[in-house]
Amino acid sequence: MTLAADAASLAGAKASQEAKSAAKNFSLLRWFSLLSLLTILITGTAMAVFLTRYLTNHMLMRDATVSREFIESIMRTEYGITIERGDPAALQQTSWPADTLDRFVKHIPTLPDVIGANLYGPDQTVLWSSEKHLIGRRFTGNAELERALQNEMVVSSGEVAGPDGKAEHVWLRDEAERRASTRFVEAYLPIRDKAGQQVIAVVEIYKLPEALFRSIDNGVHLVWASAATMGLVLYGALFWIVRRADRIMHDQRERLLEAETFSVIGEMAAAVAHSIRNPLASIRSAAELAHEEDAAGQHQCLQNIMSQTDRLDGWIRELLAASRGGAVPVEPVDLNMILKESLDGMASEMQRRRIALETHVTPLPMARGTRAPLAHAIRSIISNAVEAMPHGGHLRVESRRTGEGHVQVIIEDSGMGMPAGVAQRAFKPLFTTKPNGVGLGLALSRRIVERHAGRIDLDSREGRGTRVVLNLPVGD
Repeated sequence: MTLAADAASLAGAKASQEAKSAAKNFSLLRWFSLLSLLTILITGTAMAVFLTRYLTNHMLMRDATVSREFIESIMRTEYGITIERGDPAALQQTSWPADTLDRFVKHIPTLPDVIGANLYGPDQTVLWSSEKHLIGRRFTGNAELERALQNEMVVSSGEVAGPDGKAEHVWLRDEAERRASTRFVEAYLPIRDKAGQQVIAVVEIYKLPEALFRSIDNGVHLVWASAATMGLVLYGALFWIVRRADRIMHDQRERLLEAETFSVIGEMAAAVAHSIRNPLASIRSAAELAHEEDAAGQHQCLQNIMSQTDRLDGWIRELLAASRGGAVPVEPVDLNMILKESLDGMASEMQRRRIALETHVTPLPMARGTRAPLAHAIRSIISNAVEAMPHGGHLRVESRRTGEGHVQVIIEDSGMGMPAGVAQRAFKPLFTTKPNGVGLGLALSRRIVERHAGRIDLDSREGRGTRVVLNLPVGD
């Protein structure tokens, strides 16, 4: 396998697989369908429950308010009972005109849907009751009555025989069965003085308000139906929008994959152009030497020229093959072998520059990728390290396993190094500090390593050399 086809097909296939895998693992439409439906259900249910409780409590409280105003109106208009503030004793039976209290309380059971009532004095004594045996008794510890004596209307409702039914409501069952209604309302209505400030009595009434509960039920049904309709409309609108967006993103993803393929071909063309320079230089040197050599030397020079020409021709053919989308399978890669071949290829140049080589190579598991692009990346980094030491120096190459499912290749030179600003831009395409450089070596190396799910780090200090570390995952 050679550089262009291997790297191009690896990059294109990897990008395509990653995009398809990401699309398969995360479906915007599926997740939105589930999460938005769950959110709308929770929100709609919570809103409907809140509105239902508010509507029920509001209507019950309004009915109790009307009942209290009716009772107070009877006291003031029909019987002329206008209790001044601070004179609660005036409601005691002994302070009323003869039969006034009896005639007044007879109006209470005539209120709509009332089936029982009690009249309490400020001291919690029952002044009158539809249950005669309760008259004159005093009830303490009744929290609802105590709240009513603090000028607060207390209204509760429930099922006569249900879990909300109280022990003292047993007597309501006969009336509830007679009316075929099991839902009751119990209200404590504080009766206020003329100024409307102080509570002078409390009327407790029991009601079986069928019409009121029908109105509440209709309102509750309307609330739930409205919440369900609004939820469905909202879900349908959002689902349509997200479905359309998902289709648009799918089309854009396909276009990006096409653009990525063309981008990879361009990168490989740049890699080939960058790599062609060395064979061309060898061809030129061999041609120049052929003029000065004897027949045997000329034959060797011609062999070198043909070898390098075949090498260039192979790269060009494979670049053309890559442009047609030929697939190259991923394979196990022996990084130590790549290091050895790369160092052997640079041996003569290192000898000419008087560069001392130090290697610390340990047995490595196979990395997973494509050999040719990785070999190009490592050769490019070694070549940069050698070129950074024109007057000799020390090159250290190390390979090791990190114990985290990765292997490391470390290439360190004792060359001139780079200032901090230059080192930060070293991997940018077309950036170079060499007079005849094109600025593609490190940029392509980084992209190749990252496409293999690896990482490349550079540490360089001016006057102290450069250290490049390649981290690559171990193959399965």
